[in-house]
Amino acid sequence: MKCAVLTGGGDCPGMNAFVRAVVRSTLNLSPESSVWGVLDGWRGLVYNEYRPLNKRDVSGIAALGGTILGTMRFPELATSVELQERAARNLEEQGFDYLFVIGGNGSVKAAWALEQILRREGWRTRILVAPGSIDNDVCNNYGTSIGFYSALERSLEMLSWIRDTASSHRRVYLIRSMGRDSAYLAFYAGIIGGAEYAIRPHEEVDFERLAELAAQRDRDTIIVVAEAYPKSLREIQQILEGIFQRRGIDREIRTVDMSYFQRGGRASVTDILRASWLGYRMVCDALKGAPSGFYTAYYIGHEQEPLPLELAADDARTSHLDIPASVIRMAIALR
Repeated sequence: MKCAVLTGGGDCPGMNAFVRAVVRSTLNLSPESSVWGVLDGWRGLVYNEYRPLNKRDVSGIAALGGTILGTMRFPELATSVELQERAARNLEEQGFDYLFVIGGNGSVKAAWALEQILRREGWRTRILVAPGSIDNDVCNNYGTSIGFYSALERSLEMLSWIRDTASSHRRVYLIRSMGRDSAYLAFYAGIIGGAEYAIRPHEEVDFERLAELAAQRDRDTIIVVAEAYPKSLREIQQILEGIFQRRGIDREIRTVDMSYFQRGGRASVTDILRASWLGYRMVCDALKGAPSGFYTAYYIGHEQEPLPLELAADDARTSHLDIPASVIRMAIALR
């Protein structure tokens, strides 16, 4: 078997563990096989940029953040049929039996676009995809994305630092979180960091209630704000300052954007294990001649049936962006 591995879209912790799992599982289970790394994500596939990978190349990388293969945003692929056909043709001409991908929504849609061309032309390559996104917005009706728990660990670390300063100075901190249109990263970061409130992307916020929460606090108040919430941190700050002044609440408000720190750093144990499990499962299935598909898991050892790429690429059927009501009730009870 000749196969390639690609880390698509934005990088996230756990991608290197996935690459390691694909390389080592392939070469240990099928020593006559070869594995090639696609450089810089989907752009590398379009421009035929690869490097051969052996077991030594992936030694010691499982916990590393980022991706040793590199990745670049390549939005042109989503709209250019010519680029999609070039990428599919490259897979055929290079003789790849399988392309293993880890990435976000854009990567799933790119895989589905190439899959349609490959099947139409009767070409050999099959595409197996795993979710890699700190936002937990890739087919989250079926599992959690690789990188999500690593981003939560970084969030917890940063929120604890901010809490120290907030408590010392009796401050209110408004803290921006990544997450795109999904509420998950901001809301779960708020839970584990003990925030008094987490503002979800499409929430109708009661700012009078937020001001009351701050007034009831003895020393500090932490409010996490999701990336897609339409008001900026400065706008929220001005609204709350106006309410504080009217009510005579003596609290200083500061803002912090922790966004890009959330996606860096070492991978969490959970993400390393799940990325390793998915890479191993995909290789085992590939060696049996499996069709293209999307793989996800809630935990190591979870053997969920792969989804067809057509279904995985349909966000409306496979994902939800807001937090389940039961989890919101739990967070309120913990406040």
